[in-house]
Amino acid sequence: MVAVLAAIAAVLPFSSAAGAAPASRTILNAPFRGVSAPSSTFDLVESVIDYSPGAKSPVISTQTPYYLSVLGGELTVDVDGKADVVAAGKGLSVPSGAKLSLSNASARQNARLFVTTLLAVAAVDQVHQPNSPGIRVFASGRRTMFKAPSVVDIIQAATEYDPGFRTPNHVMNEFHLFIQLAGQTSYHYTDGSSQTFGPGAQAVMDEGRAGWMGNDGSTPSLFAMTWVATPGKPLTSPAPAAAPAPPRTGNGIAPSGDARWSALGWLLIAIAGGAAVESRLRRRKRTSEAAREATLSR
Repeated sequence: MVAVLAAIAAVLPFSSAAGAAPASRTILNAPFRGVSAPSSTFDLVESVIDYSPGAKSPVISTQTPYYLSVLGGELTVDVDGKADVVAAGKGLSVPSGAKLSLSNASARQNARLFVTTLLAVAAVDQVHQPNSPGIRVFASGRRTMFKAPSVVDIIQAATEYDPGFRTPNHVMNEFHLFIQLAGQTSYHYTDGSSQTFGPGAQAVMDEGRAGWMGNDGSTPSLFAMTWVATPGKPLTSPAPAAAPAPPRTGNGIAPSGDARWSALGWLLIAIAGGAAVESRLRRRKRTSEAAREATLSR
């Protein structure tokens, strides 16, 4: 009996009632609305850059608008001589033609910058290639957008997933690019394929392809991303409902959506079959013993 219970437990889903359900948390949501696209085809370029305590960039003469957000710590952002302290979870834009410098005034805490630009295809920009002591690029990503509208919304975001968290099935509607910051994030598509990305990787969940995102690892997953979206259009949509399963016709076993339940069904059938065989053997034994006793009594 112990062996049977162990076998059943192995195919049943398990959840802990004692612990809270895995959750997601928004770390950053910085929208920049009504941005003029540089052309119908351009590169979305984004970088995550770490500033050690006391680190300061040289003055940059911006050749294109910059979209800056702080993922951790605080950064002092000086634009044309006007300095603002930007805390984690906040963002601001810097216009083209400005004089920009960034610094971490803290004596102990690191700061992390997330910067997005829209550049000509294959173009480079100084903000993504800092060359100063104490400033290091953690990761960069680039993706070419085609047939862009003349006006777009740029949305910088960062999200953390608990281990075991997964989103509902959905479709990504708008152009985007991820950078994985910590842990791992997996994209599972309803066609059965999947991808997993670790720290420093750039990633895309294919637009128009139904699926879900989740953290299949054992540590929290953290990622940053930029959307380049058509104003007024939803970034995501619920995935279309799956087609209903075909009705049972009596000439076969209906397909199961979960292999664990199929395994459980076959296990229970095997147990029931074994019990029936054992019962028949016992009846035969009792009949044989009764016949033997009747013969001896004569």
